[in-house]
Amino acid sequence: MQNRLKIILSLLLVVGVFIGLSIFYKESNKKENNLINKEEKDLMLKRDYSYKIGDNSKNVTVVQFIDPECESCAIFHEFVKKLYKDYYSEIEIVTKYIPNHKNSKFVIKLLEASRAQGLYEESLDIIFSTQDLWAKHNYEKPELLYGFLSQIPNIDMKKLRSDMQDEKILNIIKQDKDDAISLGVLGTPTLYINGELLKRLSSEELFDIVFKNIIKEEK
Repeated sequence: MQNRLKIILSLLLVVGVFIGLSIFYKESNKKENNLINKEEKDLMLKRDYSYKIGDNSKNVTVVQFIDPECESCAIFHEFVKKLYKDYYSEIEIVTKYIPNHKNSKFVIKLLEASRAQGLYEESLDIIFSTQDLWAKHNYEKPELLYGFLSQIPNIDMKKLRSDMQDEKILNIIKQDKDDAISLGVLGTPTLYINGELLKRLSSEELFDIVFKNIIKEEK
């Protein structure tokens, strides 16, 4: 009986988080800048340095602004992974950063350093799946991530620590933040599909719009 109660409470908590997340998402993107022309917007959403995955055979680009210390990003990450699994040949997913939390820049450095070893996705999965351990409120210990990431097969932790100091990572963070401000993006996660803001943060809305764009490109 106790286990069933725990499951029910957990489900209610997830539902509550998503309701709050959707409301916050709507409010945080009220100020989307509609004065930017298409060329400027496309450049801001997809810089040459941005991390990208997917074959994009149907010219459908999904851009996500994330913060690795953001709880909502950790939740929505699972939906983005499912989207990629289902449509990796048709779409492209671009990742940009908004460092809104205390340890965000440090963790982004870890991510970008792991990217230099071709281990970005593996690192992002671990960072989000262990977020409740290293990013506890009033008890953050981001240095725990060194131990968690060391479990990735073939990762070179000495090289990772060295690559974290590369100044180009700070330039990436600054440019992404500037782009977000110019676009009127305040919170994370925020997503765009082919340059159009995802108005409601839900997996159903995301999959529906992506599928419609794929169909449109096939006509």
